[in-house]
Amino acid sequence: MSRKAPAPISDLSSLPYLLTILEMAAIYRVQPDTIRRALSLHKFHPLPFEKYPYRWKRDDVIRDLNTPRAKLRVRKHGFAAKKAQRERELVAAGE
Repeated sequence: MSRKAPAPISDLSSLPYLLTILEMAAIYRVQPDTIRRALSLHKFHPLPFEKYPYRWKRDDVIRDLNTPRAKLRVRKHGFAAKKAQRERELVAAGE
């Protein structure tokens, strides 16, 4: 089953005051099910101001988009991870 991704939204000032889950999916460029799942795991912000049907205030969304995010830790993988492990082993063997 293939779902077409919602068209991304670039002009937030043209949005209505209350946003639906479909509009949120277009803003955040994810599927509506992804937002529902993240909300159930308490990992999606901003929180809706009405639980059913999901509704968000435009100002809350704009504030969330302007909030800086914490950088994710990057872990080496593949060849770079093996190379780093060998270097650690060489340093440990030399001490």
